[in-house]
This record gives sequence, C-alpha cells and structure tokens, in this order.
Amino acid sequence: MNLEHAAGAFGYSSSWITDWYSYDPQAVALFGLTEGEAVAGFIHIGTLTEPALERPRPDMAARVTRLP
Repeated sequence: MNLEHAAGAFGYSSSWITDWYSYDPQAVALFGLTEGEAVAGFIHIGTLTEPALERPRPDMAARVTRLP
C-alpha cells in the first residue's frame, strides 16, 4: 500500500490486483517461489490517459450511526 501512496505522491496512478494469476502454480513457478512463499498481488503503476472509473459506493448515512 505504501508503494501505491508513493506512486500517487509522484503523480502516477496505481492499482494493486490480487487475482487468479497470484495463485496459479505456473505463474508462481515463474517467480521461483519455494514452499511457504506466495504472491501478495501485482501493483501496476502508470499514467492515466482518461479519468479513472469510479465504482458505486454505499450510502454512508445508511451504514454509519453517530453517537451524541
């Protein structure tokens, strides 16, 4: 996560993705991992050519209770 924050501080966009290829035995073998090691994910860093897509967010008022 700190790598993503650092990329943002330098004006880049980044995305951490942990998907099927993080667990695929052939993909893991390409990195030479041994027993007990795992891939946490892949961080893609670059510049955007268009605005980032925003996903729907929950209505916070419906989920948060504030105490007096």
